[in-house]
Amino acid sequence: MTQKELIYITTIAEEGNISKAAEKLFIAQPSLSRCLSNIEKSLGVELFKRTSDGMKPTPAGEYYIASAKMILKTYSDMKVQISRLNDMKAGKLTIGTTTFLGSFALPAVLKTFSTLYPNIEVSIVEDVSVNIENEIIKGTVDLAILHTPLVTDAVEYQRLTRERFLLAVPPDDPLNDQYYVKDDSQEKYLDIRLTANRSYILTHPTQRTRQVSNRILAEAGITPKVRFSTKSIQTATRLVSADLGFTLVPHSYCSLFSQDYSPNYYFLEELYHPYWELVVCYSRELPLSKAAEELIRISTETMPYLYYHQERGR
Repeated sequence: MTQKELIYITTIAEEGNISKAAEKLFIAQPSLSRCLSNIEKSLGVELFKRTSDGMKPTPAGEYYIASAKMILKTYSDMKVQISRLNDMKAGKLTIGTTTFLGSFALPAVLKTFSTLYPNIEVSIVEDVSVNIENEIIKGTVDLAILHTPLVTDAVEYQRLTRERFLLAVPPDDPLNDQYYVKDDSQEKYLDIRLTANRSYILTHPTQRTRQVSNRILAEAGITPKVRFSTKSIQTATRLVSADLGFTLVPHSYCSLFSQDYSPNYYFLEELYHPYWELVVCYSRELPLSKAAEELIRISTETMPYLYYHQERGR
């Protein structure tokens, strides 16, 4: 049994579906099916029953899965101890994050890390947040940079910084005339309650941006009329620019999109808690390697500075 095979079987068990497991593992479904069949053949037992409700572990499968998780944990522990013994002279670190954070936040962190530890190979896994959390629990990702809210208590985290959400308004909408400026900050604010009966463009319910948007709107007493749902914040802002509704956008996203198709952005009052937390997270159960500890240290020093200057430059 190889580490890869153990990961394949535990992923099938988690997903309860060959196709979903193959998609998560980034392999073809027929290849995963063949791998499962070969493992079952070599063991002489079925690990899963194929039912109308999906793949259900047999008694042998349950034993295999429990043993596989123990073996993977032992393997992870071994990597950590070897990393400490070689004192960062060599090793590998796997970092999980979302696609946007990978492009926005990681370059500054990894530039410092690679300068200090040039012999540590870094692998980046980009996926939706909930999948990254699952990989942390399994030990296939050492640590991750994500946004709250996290969905599992099995993941520990350290707060890096807080980022505000802004209200995106169509450029020609009459609500633009009702913005106001607070103190000497020159930041433009708009009362989000003015959008209570207007259409919204939001990301899908499983996405963190949607979950945070729902919370902000609920704090404002708004049940949004969702006219469009999309996986892309950039698409949402384009639709806002086309006067198709409003959306909520994390501050760091605003400057990345083409200014030719940009809506107007407004800050929201603190009482609506219009923000999410950027965190570095890792398993509560598995020990951290020295490389992981160093990347956490560099992240806590770099991220607040990066986001502060991004916000000041808006």
